[in-house]
Amino acid sequence: MPNFDYKSTFHGTSAAFASDLVEGKVDVSNGGGELGQGFYVGDKLYVAKAWAKQKFDSETVVEFRMNDDDFWNFDIEALSYSEAIQQRVNIKAMGTQRSHLFGKDVVWGPIVGGPDIYCDQEKWESGKGQNHLNGRNTGRRIR
Repeated sequence: MPNFDYKSTFHGTSAAFASDLVEGKVDVSNGGGELGQGFYVGDKLYVAKAWAKQKFDSETVVEFRMNDDDFWNFDIEALSYSEAIQQRVNIKAMGTQRSHLFGKDVVWGPIVGGPDIYCDQEKWESGKGQNHLNGRNTGRRIR
């Protein structure tokens, strides 16, 4: 029996870029962060708003909504808290925050650089993942 549960994740951004994302123009090769190159979303709306405020002086957030079953069909690397810290340290030491790839569709783990609050993040890094985020089976809206 199919699972009709949906999950939402959030991406804090500028108002100008939010419109492009909602139109299906996610590009996983543009971004970078503590786990390397990719498009990052998190599971907490308020964390995405805080990121947008800090980086863009905006509180614009794009919500991505997809079927749980669709998500679990991707090749996912799940990191524990300690694994995420070690990966972040290694990636930063190599200076590859904008180029490091795991060779997965999605890297999923806690945000470890920043305020001491727990928030899961997903780093989408593959073309398959990009196509899904931009496709008709993923809902996108500005929050």
